[in-house]
Amino acid sequence: MNTHEQATAPWFKQPWLWFVLAPLFAVFIYATIFMYIAVTTSDGVVKEDYYKVARGMNIDTSRQDQARNLEIQGDLKIDRMTGDVNLRLNGLLDSFPEQLRLNIIHPTHQKYDQTLTLRSVDGKGLYASSLQGKISSKRYLSLSPMDDNWQVRLEIEPPFDEQLNYTLKPQ
Repeated sequence: MNTHEQATAPWFKQPWLWFVLAPLFAVFIYATIFMYIAVTTSDGVVKEDYYKVARGMNIDTSRQDQARNLEIQGDLKIDRMTGDVNLRLNGLLDSFPEQLRLNIIHPTHQKYDQTLTLRSVDGKGLYASSLQGKISSKRYLSLSPMDDNWQVRLEIEPPFDEQLNYTLKPQ
């Protein structure tokens, strides 16, 4: 009997085999998890007036055009400390709407979006509401009446002061 011969272990007990197979098993497990997440979760909704025609994408600018025709402008003031939102609306409107919708849209994550209902304070273009959460990064603002006849937009970026003052007008 030769003392230099060692008994070889079966193939499934070889350490090099598990060293090679472990990354492959990990990739398979992670790919399955990510595939499940991709299939079961939904993408964020695009908050624009895009519509698809054949292979192209178009945007409907009729509401911005209507706001431009009515010469609608708004002076928006947001107090970051108290969350108060005040708007002074100007334009060639026959009468000012009782309520306006202000969408504060986060560019990448839908859960940070806010939709505020601005209520008329004096019936002459002064509106007020309150923020639902803090604004800390870039946002898109979209102002429209409840019947969506017109729309004005604005993009805001940090750094933000305690009192935010913006002029909304058709682009």
